[in-house]
Amino acid sequence: MNPGRTEKRNRWLPGILTVGTLMAGGRWISHVPVGPAYIGDLLLFASVLHGLCAALTRKATERTYGPGVLLALVVLFAAFRLLTTDADADMRTAARDAAPFLYCCAGYLSSSAYQWAGEESRKRAVRMLYGALLVHLVWVGAVLLAGDAMPGMPQLDAETRVFDLRPDFDAAMLGVLIGLSILRVRTGKGRLNVVVAASALFLVFSMHTRAGLLACFACIAAAFVLRPKAAGRRPVRSVLLGCAVVLGVLLLLPGSSAGQRFVATTGGVTTSQEAALSAEGTTRARMIAWRSVIGYTLDDPGRTAIGVGFGTDFLRLSDADVPLGRGMGVRSPHNYLLTCFARLGLAGLSLVTALLASVLGAVARALRSREADELTSLCVLLVVSLLVVALLGVVLESPFGAVPFFWASGVLLGRKRLLRARRRRIHQGPAEFVQEGELAASRGPGVPDVKPLRECMR
Repeated sequence: MNPGRTEKRNRWLPGILTVGTLMAGGRWISHVPVGPAYIGDLLLFASVLHGLCAALTRKATERTYGPGVLLALVVLFAAFRLLTTDADADMRTAARDAAPFLYCCAGYLSSSAYQWAGEESRKRAVRMLYGALLVHLVWVGAVLLAGDAMPGMPQLDAETRVFDLRPDFDAAMLGVLIGLSILRVRTGKGRLNVVVAASALFLVFSMHTRAGLLACFACIAAAFVLRPKAAGRRPVRSVLLGCAVVLGVLLLLPGSSAGQRFVATTGGVTTSQEAALSAEGTTRARMIAWRSVIGYTLDDPGRTAIGVGFGTDFLRLSDADVPLGRGMGVRSPHNYLLTCFARLGLAGLSLVTALLASVLGAVARALRSREADELTSLCVLLVVSLLVVALLGVVLESPFGAVPFFWASGVLLGRKRLLRARRRRIHQGPAEFVQEGELAASRGPGVPDVKPLRECMR
């Protein structure tokens, strides 16, 4: 083995089973109890053990890169606020409030694993996540077609039954499936993907969710911006596919419930007065709640600096739960950044905002990349779709949204840092690369082959 080469291992990527399970089931599967805990918590704990075992048994021949210091700072600051929780607060409630910020650790499972994983491991991960998305498509379609004919499903807790829909998250996952299917059609991987994408798009339009609709549109746009392998030889196919998608959206959007709500929100004329009133009422209620949360947090210097912490129901104290529905158990103002501001103050919000900016930078780098692998493309779609719905709903505050989001973010952040390190070593001079085995045989004394250099620059 050449020194400096990363040993590629065809193993299961740590956390892939947890992410696939949560993507397949969504909200209801995260509420499946397993003893005193939930299935998502147990799967995440098993993933951490898997990641530790993989790190200890792997023969490291080249440095791998983590997701960066920002993610660690977010986790440490959240842990600090949890440890400084008021003594009279309910620690179980405080732990539940803090869990979404601690789920950021999923990024550490995927960042280095993506780098040491072999090509077969990455393909296996994509196949598993694609299968999870297909399972999600099947049961969501069955629920929407059955309507109210499925009331006999087992009750998981006081508020959740098996196969309960969570429209914003479910539409976001359908958007990821649409984007991945478009990428596969662009690379010539079967006509079945056209049927899958059309079915998923029809289901999205059948849901009452504007955030999910926006996430779906974002995934479609990202799927056409991404440049997967072998797509460059099929420009006509990509153009025709794009025209078909645009035509389908124009035909389905005006008559769909989600489209009616979206048009009403933007001030357009809808055919349903009920949909218009519902959309305007929801928007007004959230704006009132957001202003209440911001005002309550800014009223006290301590809350402004480091937030209210965990275990405190800031929605009730600020009366923001009145427009959102008092007594319904809501603990988030339907905006992830506002939740961070209220819980962690300006200090925590600054860290989270910087982390999200870094993730978006990694997304932009992947979008510009030539011939991005399928796992990278899938992670881009996951990050884009979940971030959109997180800004208009309660998604990253829950395990079914936070774990897939930060797992995908870890892949992109680790990839970005790896490419940056390779670029830095390229600029240090070709001699070092010859010593590390990164370049092919030179064409002459001191003249390296430029093809590997170009590959590293991608």
